[in-house]
Amino acid sequence: MIDGLLLYHLKDELHEKLNKARLERIIQLDEFSFELTFYRYGEKDQLIISVHPKDFSIYLSSHKDSRAITTQFSQSLKKELSGSILTSITQHQTDRVIVLNFMVSDLIEGPVKKELIFEAMGKYSNLILTAQNKIIDTFKKMFFDSGRQLLPHAEFAFFPSNKKEFTDFSFAEINQPIDISNMYMGISKMTASYLFEHHLTPLELAVNPTYDIDKNDIYVADIFDDTHAKKHFSSISSLFDRPKKTMKQSKVSYAQFIDKQLKKYQKKHEQLLIQREQNNEKLNEKKVADAIYQSLLPLSLKQSSIIVNDQEISLDPMLTLNENAQRFYQIYQKAKRGILPIEEQIMANQQLIDLFVEYKTYLSLSEGNDLNDLALDLEAYGYKAKTKLPQHKQKHQPNITKIVDEDATYILGKNDAQNAYITHQLSKSNDMWFHVKDAPGTHLVLQTDALTEPIIRKAAMLAAYHSSLSLSSSIPVDYTQIKYLKKIPKMPGYHVTYTHQKTIFIDIDYAKIQRWLNL
Repeated sequence: MIDGLLLYHLKDELHEKLNKARLERIIQLDEFSFELTFYRYGEKDQLIISVHPKDFSIYLSSHKDSRAITTQFSQSLKKELSGSILTSITQHQTDRVIVLNFMVSDLIEGPVKKELIFEAMGKYSNLILTAQNKIIDTFKKMFFDSGRQLLPHAEFAFFPSNKKEFTDFSFAEINQPIDISNMYMGISKMTASYLFEHHLTPLELAVNPTYDIDKNDIYVADIFDDTHAKKHFSSISSLFDRPKKTMKQSKVSYAQFIDKQLKKYQKKHEQLLIQREQNNEKLNEKKVADAIYQSLLPLSLKQSSIIVNDQEISLDPMLTLNENAQRFYQIYQKAKRGILPIEEQIMANQQLIDLFVEYKTYLSLSEGNDLNDLALDLEAYGYKAKTKLPQHKQKHQPNITKIVDEDATYILGKNDAQNAYITHQLSKSNDMWFHVKDAPGTHLVLQTDALTEPIIRKAAMLAAYHSSLSLSSSIPVDYTQIKYLKKIPKMPGYHVTYTHQKTIFIDIDYAKIQRWLNL
């Protein structure tokens, strides 16, 4: 759990290690994470910044990481900050915002102040590079009709807030825990409850970086239930830098196979587009052939070129004009015949690209026996599982996730095998079916006698969470009855069309998701 109080203590920890350090190297590790290498007093320190919506953080790391990708934003950071001096690390008021203040030496302008602003705001987490209060570049670019703009060259403004800073805390107007988080900036509800219960001000809370193993949560202080298994750390950075669960080895072979197939199909897509363009260009050969006949020159004439309508046409001098024209017609006819097959190949290949993008989503959702079902899906494309798979796919009963409430049952499929099974074997025609709109995700079957709004919202949230849109907000989820579903024939994977659907837009409440799935 990252709130303003954690960052209040973390900024001092980082300042102690990095103040006046030189920024030697900037690497983007993955889609959301950056590594900044600083040099000071003969030592190097790696600062990790992650703007992942679910795992945002900033901390010093002792682990070496060989990953590296290049993006436009990482190039901007290198161009603007490489070789600069980190003059200070500050916090915006007591909000969830850390500001890295740099001094950059410019050959023309001399010393120039620049800021790298880390906003630890959940799904709105961001990195923003500014100078003289103008945005140079930003990781997430956002444009609104009015209010705060996050675009290059725009004026930078922090998130507006009418809350007080917790450094000037008083219990005078506090009647319940929620009053603390509502009144003071940077205090989470969980922290507010602890402060209220123990009658402590935020700065009286003892710094004791803690990992609650049972809850899988962290904080700058030990405010967790004493009955939970916990581990304490010597610093906030070491708390963040603790060994975390990475992709299980059992998933690696799946990921490698899916990525390999995707690259193969994407390369084929590029080749097919080139072939289509070449064929389209050859369709112009008909105009050349027509022009030869329109020239009214003797068709038995042999020439290396002729001029028709002020345009020179190159010819094979060993052939007559008639033979040249017929050759151009043949090229045209062959190209014309070839376009439809190429278009069909492009469509079929695109379906495979979409399918394996979908498999990437399914892999992220899969654990344990789910992987066996995914392996069955991949087997048709050449995947060789390390473990023995069921011999008869049609007789195999896929693993499913089922959540049973008093008033409803929610059944989730996390791959093609499971989706087909719950849709065609476990469901009845009047059961409801949920799926995120126009994106890969789980098929969810809802069985209930009374379709109430809370039940619809729970089903929609589960479908949204188990999808490629899980990190978004206001996620569109379609739902309809099973009887309105129809499998798309001859299409790779398991896909359906549907009618009579309604659409609900849902935001994910991760606390509810954790409770429903016992995470």
